[in-house]
Amino acid sequence: MAILAGEDRRPLLVLRECLKCSGTEDALMTSKEDNERTYLLARWFHCVKLSPDVLEEDHPFRALFAGEKPAHLFIANHDGSGRHDLQGTHSRRELWAAMEGALEASYQGGYASALQRLARLLDDLDEVDRSISDLDTRFELALAKGADASKTKKIQAELAERRGQRDELLAAAAKVTVLEPKPLAPAPAAR
Repeated sequence: MAILAGEDRRPLLVLRECLKCSGTEDALMTSKEDNERTYLLARWFHCVKLSPDVLEEDHPFRALFAGEKPAHLFIANHDGSGRHDLQGTHSRRELWAAMEGALEASYQGGYASALQRLARLLDDLDEVDRSISDLDTRFELALAKGADASKTKKIQAELAERRGQRDELLAAAAKVTVLEPKPLAPAPAAR
């Protein structure tokens, strides 16, 4: 676990690729449900994907996936504690509960309010991106129709304003995603 985590103190999300499954990320993402919450929670994890040969007996990480039916992924604190194994058929609720447990154990102040703010910011960003796309289309059509300079300048000004809003939202999202790790527990005193 120390090799996987390295100096990164974020909790671990370790995914094992599988040759028998329909897709390598199926254990984490699903095409049947909304994955936005999974994506957002994953930003606070150190994510590692291991190749299918991790199940070979001589693989250095084989012990991470022991047993007859090894997990497709697991979530753990950076030191390996609090490990939660998940099979490829787990529910979104089970995945989110494991991820949220690791976040609670790893970060100060909680992640929940940051997650809500981030989701709202991304919704606002989607709206601004749609507006930019619409304005880009209007600008191109205006040019193609030979619109006068005042009309194209007005559209360009609106585009500049929306792009500025987009930059502000991206900066706010970057701030929101910074969580403070819990301090490391002091090492036991030597006797």
